[in-house]
Amino acid sequence: MKEQYDREERYDNRRRGAGRRALTWLPRKIGLIVALALAIVLASYFSPYITGWLNQVLFRVDYRQTATQLTHEMQEVGELIAIRHTDTGVLDGDIRAKLIGSVSHITVPYTYEIGLGVKLEKVTLTPEETRLVVAVPDAEMLYDRFEVTGKTESRDFWGLSNQDRYQSMLNQRQEACRKAYLEDPECMEHAWKSSCEQLKALFLQWTGENLRLEFTHADGTASE
Repeated sequence: MKEQYDREERYDNRRRGAGRRALTWLPRKIGLIVALALAIVLASYFSPYITGWLNQVLFRVDYRQTATQLTHEMQEVGELIAIRHTDTGVLDGDIRAKLIGSVSHITVPYTYEIGLGVKLEKVTLTPEETRLVVAVPDAEMLYDRFEVTGKTESRDFWGLSNQDRYQSMLNQRQEACRKAYLEDPECMEHAWKSSCEQLKALFLQWTGENLRLEFTHADGTASE
């Protein structure tokens, strides 16, 4: 009987011990879950600040040194053609002479090409603590070309047309094509923005770093 009593007592002790362990284990488990959830919430909230701080402390860019490097690279390149436009058409007009008027009617197929961009010697870099301010001049014409691309048809009424008058007519059409682009504010603003985008890509290529950049017009107007 005594042995049976001892066994029952040991069993009761183990059961009570298991109950006590469960009572102490459960709060710890709940506390761990709550702490983990709180850590996740705090990490999500402070992540942008922590990332920014780490970038500044561990991956800080010396923008003054970077500006010196980029200025040298731009001097080597010289100019940046941001966009090219090509037009094809047919010049249909008269060659005129003083007093007489029209002396020949000419039809000339042609191609006109223009390249717009910036001269990099005019780009200025201003380093700040956490960014690089890039002042880019207005886009300009870096080249244009006018070519006769087919057979010229001429009806000479008086036998007075000559090469000088013919070339003058071609020059006038080239000038008209050029003005159509250079005097179009929307076209020139697009060329300026394309220049900024290509500069950004070049800076990444030259430094291997995704720099913080602010592009402005050379006259001080910030880009949109």
